[in-house]
Amino acid sequence: MKIRSVRPDEIERVIDLQCLAFQSDGRDRYRQYIEGDSSYHYQLTRVVSVEGQIVATLRIWDRRIQIGATTVPMAGIGGVCTDPEHRGSGYGSALMRDTVRHLSTLGYDLGILFTIIPCCFYQRLGWHPLPLSGFKLEVTDTCHPTSTDWQVAPFSEAADLNQVVDLHDRDGGQYSGATVRTRSYWEMKPSRIRGILPTVVARLDGQLGGYLNYEIDGTEAKILEVGYDHQQPMALVALVNRLLTDCLQKSVQRITGDISHQHPIVGLMQKQSKGDLLLTGNSDMMLFAVNLPSLLRRLLPEWQLRLDRAQRSFPPLSLRLEQNNQQAILHLPPDGRLKVFNQSLPSSVPGDPLGLKIPEMVFWSLLFGESSWEQLLPALTIHNLENTDRVSDLMSVLFPSRTVIFWSPDHY
Repeated sequence: MKIRSVRPDEIERVIDLQCLAFQSDGRDRYRQYIEGDSSYHYQLTRVVSVEGQIVATLRIWDRRIQIGATTVPMAGIGGVCTDPEHRGSGYGSALMRDTVRHLSTLGYDLGILFTIIPCCFYQRLGWHPLPLSGFKLEVTDTCHPTSTDWQVAPFSEAADLNQVVDLHDRDGGQYSGATVRTRSYWEMKPSRIRGILPTVVARLDGQLGGYLNYEIDGTEAKILEVGYDHQQPMALVALVNRLLTDCLQKSVQRITGDISHQHPIVGLMQKQSKGDLLLTGNSDMMLFAVNLPSLLRRLLPEWQLRLDRAQRSFPPLSLRLEQNNQQAILHLPPDGRLKVFNQSLPSSVPGDPLGLKIPEMVFWSLLFGESSWEQLLPALTIHNLENTDRVSDLMSVLFPSRTVIFWSPDHY
C-alpha cells in the first residue's frame, strides 16, 4: 500500500471512484471540482495505491475560515471514498491518518470535514464535531407581511453580483465559521455547482440592501444564505415577505436552515408567519487541530484585544491546553501581553502551567464561540476540570459566545 498525491493521468480513475461511492451520474460535476477550481493542484488529491491500482482517495480544499473575527487557513477534506471491492481493509483510515501529516507539510493548522456517515469513524481518528445550530419553522396558511418600500426581484448576475459580493464581505462573511470568499471563489465552477448565487435581492432607489438564497423542494423550503445591510433592516423585512409569499403560493409546509436562531431572519420569519419555531442542529462538521500552537497563535491578536477592552488587570497565569496529542501553553505574564508556547514554558518563566483538559467538542465550541466559557462551565465541571477563579476570569473574557454560521453553499 502506498499513499501519495495523485498523478495527472490518474484523475479519471479518481472520478470513477467518486461516481461509485457518491453519485453514478456525477462525472461532469467531479471533473469540474478539479478543472473549475483555480486553487486546485495535484497535491490536494491524495490516493491509496495497492499493486498499482487506486483503491481510495480524498480531496483537500484550500480555503480560509473565520474563527471569531480572525481569518485562518483551513484544509477542507471532502470526497473521502474507497472502492466498494476494497472496503474493510483499513485503506480509508490509513488515508485519513496520512492526510493529517500531509496537511502539516502543506502548512495548514486546521482541518475541517463534513461527514455523511456516522461521526464515530472520524472520531476514532482524532476528528471531533462542532455542533451547529439550525431551525425549523412550521408554516401556517397565512402570513402577516410588513409594508416596506424595498423591491425584491430575482437575482441578476450582471446587475447584482458586485454588490452581493460586497454585502457578503460586510455581513454574511463576518460570522464565526463562515468561509472567506474571494471574487474568484464566487466565479469558480465548484461554487456555482453548490448554488452560491442568491435567489432574490432587495433594492431601493437602485441600491442593493440584501439578498436571500433559498430553494424549495416539495413542501419544504431551505434557506441557504442571507445577507443584508444592517443599516437598512427593512431590506431584510422585504426579503422575508417575498420568501413567505413564495412559500404560500407553492404550498410549502416548513422552512428550514442551518442558521442559528440568533440571526434576525429567524425571528422575523416566525413573527410574520405566526408559525411554530423549533430549534435544531447537527454535528456533521468535524475538526482536527493539525498544529495546535500555531492555530492558537493566529488567534492571539483578537484575544489580546478582548483583554485590553476588558479594562481590568489579570493575575499572571499559564495554562496547558491539549488536543490531538499536542500541547500548547497559553501564558499571561505580568505585563498582560498574552503569549502561546509550544509544549513548555521558557526557563525564565517561574512555575509550572496549570493543566486544562478541555474535552475536544467543548474546545471547538469555545474556539468558534458556539458557546461561551460561562455557558460550558457546568459541563466542564462534570469532566473534573481543574478550575479556579483565576482561570474562569481569564477564560470568560477570551471565550464569549458568538453567532456561528457555516453557509450551506460553502460545503464541499
